[in-house]
Amino acid sequence: MSFSGDKKGNVTAAFGSDLIMEGMTSVPNLVLKYYPKIGITDSEMMLVIQLMYLQTATNQHFPPLDLLAQFMSGDKAKIKADLASLIEKGIINIDHIYCETSDEIIPVYSYEPLFEKVSELWACEKVRLYQQMKKNLKEHDQRTRVGKNKNRQPVFAKVCQAFEKEFGRLLSPMEIEQVNLWLDDSDGRPELILEALKRAVLLGKHNFKYIDSILLEWQKNNLKTITDVLEYEANFRERQLSRSSRRKPEAAEKKKDKFRVLYLG
Repeated sequence: MSFSGDKKGNVTAAFGSDLIMEGMTSVPNLVLKYYPKIGITDSEMMLVIQLMYLQTATNQHFPPLDLLAQFMSGDKAKIKADLASLIEKGIINIDHIYCETSDEIIPVYSYEPLFEKVSELWACEKVRLYQQMKKNLKEHDQRTRVGKNKNRQPVFAKVCQAFEKEFGRLLSPMEIEQVNLWLDDSDGRPELILEALKRAVLLGKHNFKYIDSILLEWQKNNLKTITDVLEYEANFRERQLSRSSRRKPEAAEKKKDKFRVLYLG
C-alpha cells in the first residue's frame, strides 16, 4: 500500500517535471479573442496553434503533413484544406529564410498577416471605445450642466438681466454661454461678475471681452470675493505710493547735482 502510494507520487512528480520542461506554447490573447471575426474556423485556429507549437518546441518552421497529422484529429486531406484556406484568406503566408546551420534557404510559415488583421480589429475596437467614451462624457457634461443650470437658474437669470439692462439689448446665444462659463468658474456666485460689469460700464466699455479680461485677472490672483478684490487693489495702491515716495528724494538729489554742475562748477 505504501509502495503504491510512493509510485503514484513519483509519477506525479515526473509528470510535473515534464510539464515544465516541455515548455509552453504562447498564443496571444488578442488572437484568441478576434480570430472568429477574422473568418478563422475553430479547426483552422487549432492548426495555427499546432504550427506555433512545432516552430517553438521542435524548430519545425515548415512541418510536413505527416508530422501535422500526428497532432491533429483531422486527416491529411482536412489539414491540407485548412492550410490552403488559411493562405487564401491571408491569415498566414509562406516566407523563406536563410538557415546558417544548413547553409540553405528554407520555407517557413509566417503569422505576420494574422497579426496585422488582429491589430486592425484591435485599433477599430479602440477607436470605437474612445468614441463611446467621448459620447458618454459629453452626455454626462450635458446632464451636469442642465443640473447646474436648474439649481442656479435664478442667479443665471439675474446676471443675464443685469447685462441686458446695462447693454440695452438682449444677449446673444454666445454671450449667454459666456455667462454660464463665468458662473462655472465662480462656483455659481455672481458677485464678481456683476462687479466686473459695473466697472466696465463706468469706463464705457460695453463688451464681453473687456469684462472677461477683468475676471481673468482676478482669477489669476486668486480673488474670489469683492472683499478680496478691494484688499488687493488697496495693497497695490500702497505699493505704488511707496515706490513713488522713494523716487521723489532720488529725483530731488539729481536736481541738486545738476544745479551744482551748472552754477557751482
